[in-house]
Amino acid sequence: MKRLVAVLMAGLMFIGLGMHPVPSHAGVFDEALGGALLGNLVGGRKAARKGAIIGGVIGAAGEIANDQRQRQQQAEAERRRAEWAAQQMAEQARIEQQRAAAAPVPTADQTLIVETQKSLIRMGYDPGALGQAGPQLTEAVLKYQKSKGLLETGELSQALLTHMLRNGG
Repeated sequence: MKRLVAVLMAGLMFIGLGMHPVPSHAGVFDEALGGALLGNLVGGRKAARKGAIIGGVIGAAGEIANDQRQRQQQAEAERRRAEWAAQQMAEQARIEQQRAAAAPVPTADQTLIVETQKSLIRMGYDPGALGQAGPQLTEAVLKYQKSKGLLETGELSQALLTHMLRNGG
């Protein structure tokens, strides 16, 4: 009787702690062997067979649970990868949107600068880099104004551009 109680207590400890009587990673075989050993200790050959069957069923159930857990982990990993890819695409779109917003949009002043420079170039003056107002543009405008007898201000205006376009620019 003492032996039976000791074996049952050992079996309950193995089950309660999630341990196996025989350390191995063979799943169903591991559980069947453990059940057979416990059954043999408790009740001999007949109990060993019953223990092996019960252990095998427990092992199979454990393997099924492990497979399900692995599938869930794989599905979770795939979901996270898809979420990460979506975040990367959204971030790329946001960056592109910021770049587009930051790109210089030609304003009326910019258009006036470029058109005045083009007219000056057509008339033989050097207004500097196209689209950039600076000392060269001011100097070219002053030369044009002086050559046409206009008030020499060096400033751009729509009236000056109109005058240039009417006079060969």
